[in-house]
Amino acid sequence: MKRATRVTVLAAAAVVGGAGFAGPADAAGPPVYSKYTVTGTTHIAKPDADLGLGPGQFDMYTLIGPYTYSGTFTLPPAEVTRSVPGVGKVSGTVTFGPGHAEGSVFGGFSGSATWPVTISGVRVNGVPFDVGAGCRTAEPVTTELASDDFATGTGGHLESTYAIGAFENCGAATPLINGFVPGEGNTLALDLAG
Repeated sequence: MKRATRVTVLAAAAVVGGAGFAGPADAAGPPVYSKYTVTGTTHIAKPDADLGLGPGQFDMYTLIGPYTYSGTFTLPPAEVTRSVPGVGKVSGTVTFGPGHAEGSVFGGFSGSATWPVTISGVRVNGVPFDVGAGCRTAEPVTTELASDDFATGTGGHLESTYAIGAFENCGAATPLINGFVPGEGNTLALDLAG
């Protein structure tokens, strides 16, 4: 094999393999689809509540070359019950997403996901409390997700710290929810398995 041809072949292999480059290269072909099972937890700081998440799914499309991705997290609703001083036992269903994610898988996993957060099925001391069908954060929650151990096709462990903003369209429960849920210092941990 001629030297020029050998160098070209090695360079092409390095681009496809993502090795030997400090930065992204041009895209090589259409996005590659991969699917991951998602499980995890989130800790909501203000009410000191832990919610189990999943199992759900992450559908990811990766551009080979720049190793950028876009995708969608789909998680089932999570149940939460807490005692609120002056109110009593409050329970409800919290749904994160679907979450739209974008970022890079070059040398790990990094990026951000935006999630609408909705609340439904609220009960106060066991009595249903109507919050309507549109009780949600006024703006989607943004989580900056990162992982050093992520491998395409296999998955990895993602973590984030995030803030929850004010809720709207929750009827008479809007002040209660906004006094009980929004705030900073919330954490999210997701395990992706290919």
